[in-house]
Amino acid sequence: MTADRVDHEAAPAPRLGRWIGFVVAGESIGFLVPVTGFALAAALGLQGWWAWALLVVMGAGEGALLGLGQSLALRGSSAAVPVGRWVAATAGAASVAWSIGMLPPTLADVGVEIDWGSPVTWVVAGLAGLVLLATIPVAQWPVLARSVPRAWRWIPLNMAAWLVGLVFTFLPSPFVDESTPGWLTFLLFAVGGVLMATTVAVITGLGLRRMSRPRRAGAA
Repeated sequence: MTADRVDHEAAPAPRLGRWIGFVVAGESIGFLVPVTGFALAAALGLQGWWAWALLVVMGAGEGALLGLGQSLALRGSSAAVPVGRWVAATAGAASVAWSIGMLPPTLADVGVEIDWGSPVTWVVAGLAGLVLLATIPVAQWPVLARSVPRAWRWIPLNMAAWLVGLVFTFLPSPFVDESTPGWLTFLLFAVGGVLMATTVAVITGLGLRRMSRPRRAGAA
């Protein structure tokens, strides 16, 4: 048993309040990066693959801030992770997630028609959605495995949390169109981002605390 492993086992489990605070701050501020990207694309008249590329880059910024908040929240706990590796993994994964999520509107912009009446389309969309939800936890899993046993559980936990949290990012859409003032669009999506971040933080925080508890002797 290594000294690093002993330190992790002797440390307390992550504190829920600290996790929620740091994750909400990191993701809420981070979500403003792609929101700014949308506003910038509109201001510059960017469409199609140019707008897609901009949002992919901005998505990496969101992931970096989320990863920073998470890694700082875990400092001193039994689930502590290397900040640099965690932030890099989260930023890269978030960029991939945005590249997938922005495909439907981008294809529409460039004139590619998607047949939503086809079962094949829905199968492909469903698989793409699963990949999108899995990108961040899959990237973080090898880093978390250094300190948390059976860290693979982080993947389904996050997928479930993001599936619920992402609902809030779509709530402003019915209230926003071309005539909506820029400041109001920004505000509505910012509120949606905070609600998403809070939902994800609570679900993952509760799950991570459970994952970090010492296993009882003889437990499977």
